[in-house]
Amino acid sequence: MPKFFATMLLVVSASAAQAQQLAVVTGQVTDPSAAVVPGAVVVATEGGRQVAATASGPDGRFALRLPAGAYDLTVTLSGFADERFPLAVSGDVERDVVLRIAAIGDTLIVTASRSPERRTMTTESVAVFTAEDIAAAGAAQLGDVVRQVPGLVIEANGREGAVASLFARGGESDYNHVLIDGVRVNANGGQFDFSRITAAEIERVEVVRGAQSALYGSDAIGSVIQVFTRRAAPADPPYVTGSAEAGSFNTWRGSAHLLGGAWQRVDYQAGVSFRGTEGAFEDVLPEHDRFQQRTFTGGVGASLGTATLRASIRVSDARGKGVGPIAYGPGDVGTLADTEEVSWHGAWTQRLTERVTHTATAGYFRSRRTSGDRLSDPSFNVFAVLAGQPGAIFPDSPRLVRLVDAPTFAALQAGVEPLAPGQFLASTPFGVFDFPFTTTAELRRPAFRYQMNVTWAAAQLLAGYDFEREANPLAAGFRTTNHAYFAQQEVRVRDRWVFSAGARVDDNSRYGTEVSPKASAGVFIRPFTDGRVSSVKLFANVGRGIKNPLFGELFGSAFTDGNPALHPERARTVDGGAELTFAAQRWLARVAYFDNAFTDQVAFRSSGPGLDGRPDFVNIDGSEARGWEMDLSLQRAVSGFSGGGSYAWLDTKVVAFVSTSEQFQPGQPLLRRPKHSGTLYGSYTAGRAGVHANARFVGDRHDAAFLGLAAAATPGSSVAAGRPVDITVNPAYVVLGVGADYRVRRELTVFLRIDNATAEAYESALGYPGLPRAAMVGARFVLGRR
Repeated sequence: MPKFFATMLLVVSASAAQAQQLAVVTGQVTDPSAAVVPGAVVVATEGGRQVAATASGPDGRFALRLPAGAYDLTVTLSGFADERFPLAVSGDVERDVVLRIAAIGDTLIVTASRSPERRTMTTESVAVFTAEDIAAAGAAQLGDVVRQVPGLVIEANGREGAVASLFARGGESDYNHVLIDGVRVNANGGQFDFSRITAAEIERVEVVRGAQSALYGSDAIGSVIQVFTRRAAPADPPYVTGSAEAGSFNTWRGSAHLLGGAWQRVDYQAGVSFRGTEGAFEDVLPEHDRFQQRTFTGGVGASLGTATLRASIRVSDARGKGVGPIAYGPGDVGTLADTEEVSWHGAWTQRLTERVTHTATAGYFRSRRTSGDRLSDPSFNVFAVLAGQPGAIFPDSPRLVRLVDAPTFAALQAGVEPLAPGQFLASTPFGVFDFPFTTTAELRRPAFRYQMNVTWAAAQLLAGYDFEREANPLAAGFRTTNHAYFAQQEVRVRDRWVFSAGARVDDNSRYGTEVSPKASAGVFIRPFTDGRVSSVKLFANVGRGIKNPLFGELFGSAFTDGNPALHPERARTVDGGAELTFAAQRWLARVAYFDNAFTDQVAFRSSGPGLDGRPDFVNIDGSEARGWEMDLSLQRAVSGFSGGGSYAWLDTKVVAFVSTSEQFQPGQPLLRRPKHSGTLYGSYTAGRAGVHANARFVGDRHDAAFLGLAAAATPGSSVAAGRPVDITVNPAYVVLGVGADYRVRRELTVFLRIDNATAEAYESALGYPGLPRAAMVGARFVLGRR
């Protein structure tokens, strides 16, 4: 008996000692009108791991018992915005919480400021797409996703997997800074193929428009696009998710990803995806146009007290062809367009105090691109009827009326068949020919980044250092090293005003020092409410962007002389607009105006045939772009219906150029940038079934066929015979897609999708037909998730 009492005394003493080590965190939850809020869930986490949780009582008060330490407290309740804040606990703490009316559809984003922030509080033009959005749109690759953003135009040269280029707000196709899990994956000089990331890899995409070089450096002139691969939560059980589909042109796609968590501290994922097609134009090509891509992604994260460790890897191998502008003649034979890519990163994030966190990240990107034409094809001639005035400003410049064969062309020249007023004949006097070649470019880019975030009151300061080295190991001397230092200060006033200012200094081994500043401001004229006009936010940004030259422009090639004295291309961008919600936030409307001035753009200026030691590339004044972006969407479905649309108006102009081609003369609009473009989309869901439709409109745009045409003698034509001309107008088009899906059970959904349902005939770029009507049928599955 004495032993029993002694044991009980020990247990009670230990329990009392443990209780003495716990601090009590108390407070009251209220709404903006100061009314108490019962039932709010209060959760304390440490390094992403839940430590304690409770709920506010009828009087709005709550209490948590926690050991001493640094925590994140999150307070949530349906209809209100989540409230998150750090809390250092060394003794009893009293902390009241005010929950604001929730912004419907609000989400945390990280790309706009390189730190987590609510989308509704950012001053940038931001678009976010989740895996659910991507599946509903039937996207096959990243290009299909981002083309839904107003002001962004994607054009691909042929079938799925063909090179897809993005023009953001009138900028060049290499003015986009692209990241996968924080690793920059642009080729040297900013080039990026938006067909190379499959939709199956993507968990989330964030698109930020406008110059962002103040945070990201080179290439961030038109946009920054970040892709996040799939990730589980530490509390998730192991599960497998994937899809399989097949359809037109012997196209099929498949993916499978294993995800899960362990010990409430670790998350992991590993997955593979495959897609292949025989190409949409097999019937008109002399050989197959097969494309195949295999991709592996993997990642792991771990919570270690106040620190988090995360790593990821992506490996992709794509094999395809480049058949050329088949709208004007037979495709090339013996071509290849192969890409191998590897990217990985490791990041360490640690909370030093409740106000200070820092992150160190090491990353690596390697790509190997091989393109070529291994066989010489017979030359062919193009005979065309054109309309318009050579040398005129678009849209009065020459456009294609129709292609004809040689006998018809001769009859037209002889006047046997009259041409309509304003029409004339043109042909390729020297024919269209190719020559065998094979070129391989390799890029290796190791990188390191350190960033510290300091918060106090309603302000945040972030500062950091970026290191990056680019090299082509196949070409001696093709190497640059960049050290960059950046800082940004953000201040919020009563959660209604937001001001930020920042700058980045890039010190490059080749170009010297470049400074990229940026300033932003935003204000909620009307905070979120349940009224007819639920919120009104105004915003404005002004910044400077840079883009470094290509290795080929700096160092030359087998056919051109490089110019080591080139400096980065520069841009001044200004944008501003408004974001409004209506009918208790059911509708979201956004409108933005932008004005971009591009200077010091690199232009090709031939100094003569062959290599003569004189530079073939120079910096010139450049071009301008301005326009409007608008979009409207339903944030909450109405009787099962949801939808929206967007529209962009764009005005571009060449300011200066050194080419003698008429398409590039001052006053001409920039190539492949439509003045008018837009999208419409809608869906209806009833029970387990759903249907959806989308339409994409692209207006007339200035382009070039690069055929080497010359005007032919034409009866009654004012165009001189032998005058060089080109096809310069690419007509507008509308592409409609429809689809349906049915949830067979919780783990399985089957779907049908028809792209280009109306069989619209169009050319995404002159000479390159757009995809014809195509149907795909498939299923999405989740196995093991409770």
